[in-house]
Amino acid sequence: MTREAFEAFISAPPFEMPIERFDDRSAWPGSYTELEVDLAWQAWQAATNTALERAADVCETILDELSFANAYECSNECAAAIRALKDADKC
Repeated sequence: MTREAFEAFISAPPFEMPIERFDDRSAWPGSYTELEVDLAWQAWQAATNTALERAADVCETILDELSFANAYECSNECAAAIRALKDADKC
């Protein structure tokens, strides 16, 4: 979910896109020089943020349903619910 993970993904087959970025002196510091790669990076960030927020919501719901005294069960329930979210999104 990091920039390094994105760059490994987008530069590997089958995409093999260049991952060069504009330098800090340009009008677009840190942006990718290829528009398609920059748009993919923005989509990657949005998808990651959405997934993390969904995971946080699931954990909060579980915490509301369980007592604080049962932290071990809560953590296991939260992990299972996050994995269920991941599996539910597969096509």
